Amino acid sequence: MKIKLNLCHAAFILLTASLLIGSGCSKKESSSSATSTADNSTSPFTVSEITQTNSGDGYFTGSFVVPSDGISFLLSTHKDNNASVAFYSLSDPDGTDILSSSSTPNLNGVASGSLGGSGYANVLVPQSPSFSAKAGTWTFKAYNNDRVKLALRSRSTPTSTTIVVQPYITGTTWAAGDLTATLSVMSGIYSTNGITLTINSTITISDSQYAAISGTFTDSTTSALVSQGSASAVNLFFIEDYSGSWSGVLGNAAGIPGSMGIANSWNGVLNSLTAHATGTTLDSQLLGETAAHEMGHQLGLFHTTESGGTQFDILSDTLECQKSTQDNNSDWKVSAEECEGYGGENLMFWTSWSSSSRSAGKKQEVLCNQQQQVLKYSPLAK
Repeated sequence: MKIKLNLCHAAFILLTASLLIGSGCSKKESSSSATSTADNSTSPFTVSEITQTNSGDGYFTGSFVVPSDGISFLLSTHKDNNASVAFYSLSDPDGTDILSSSSTPNLNGVASGSLGGSGYANVLVPQSPSFSAKAGTWTFKAYNNDRVKLALRSRSTPTSTTIVVQPYITGTTWAAGDLTATLSVMSGIYSTNGITLTINSTITISDSQYAAISGTFTDSTTSALVSQGSASAVNLFFIEDYSGSWSGVLGNAAGIPGSMGIANSWNGVLNSLTAHATGTTLDSQLLGETAAHEMGHQLGLFHTTESGGTQFDILSDTLECQKSTQDNNSDWKVSAEECEGYGGENLMFWTSWSSSSRSAGKKQEVLCNQQQQVLKYSPLAK
């Protein structure tokens, strides 16, 4: 998520990619029903609903098989009335429950499928190089839900990577052509990090109800907009503005990750055009970084460092910016400037550079190797 705060502490919450070692990356110290397939020459992608059994102990149980050439999967649980959903456990073919705090490594308290979500939660494997989509039978226990779905990618291990992006634009102030420079910036960021984006033509959504919307994906209007997204692409919704208390936010994603392969309320990210504009002139560089950042979230990347400087991502090669040493003005936040050389340059740092730093040429365009790997192994990648 990316936000713009008040004039005293202008900041943007966003996910951004790390640079090279000197600028943001280094080693830290210590069975199914109906199936749809989006096939391509290098990486088949299937989505299926898993048959569950009421185990009688308050949980639903199920299993699925990852083939010998499995690369990655996203297991998701759904509740149509947006009540809370979560997984109790997810065990790999060796019997290790990767959602248990007693397992090493684990995604306990990290994956939304562990934390729980309103109407939707998931577990991505691999969300770091510490995990792999091991071949064999995986089993899960889930809390009450309406369905559990599996998005599975298989075939050859990725050497080159392509991800399809589908942009949309709402409102009347800006048109599709105004996004050309922004999409070029975003494409360049990913290309520099070894990932090719296939960006489809921008689709204009003219319905006035979608011009300014809530950043809450369970909101009925936001849900109706995002549900229009393609099931086989990362959907970027460039909205004219956010509504209500969301005004001033630069962008936010439906999850970390969001939905993949399913057209639903969590199948995309929002980017505010108004928040990136002076008058009607868009800051294409910042908007491109925001879109790239939120896309990173949608595909499973966390902030490298959170605002307070005490929480960090689960990857071992992204730099940490510690409050104890870097919060120079003691405002209980670590800015990009305070974290220069400590991950402030990373695309997935929690906030952007200040306007003066951006004017001086500061950018957030780099991903560390492990961040790149999470993206390259994404179920949506080819």
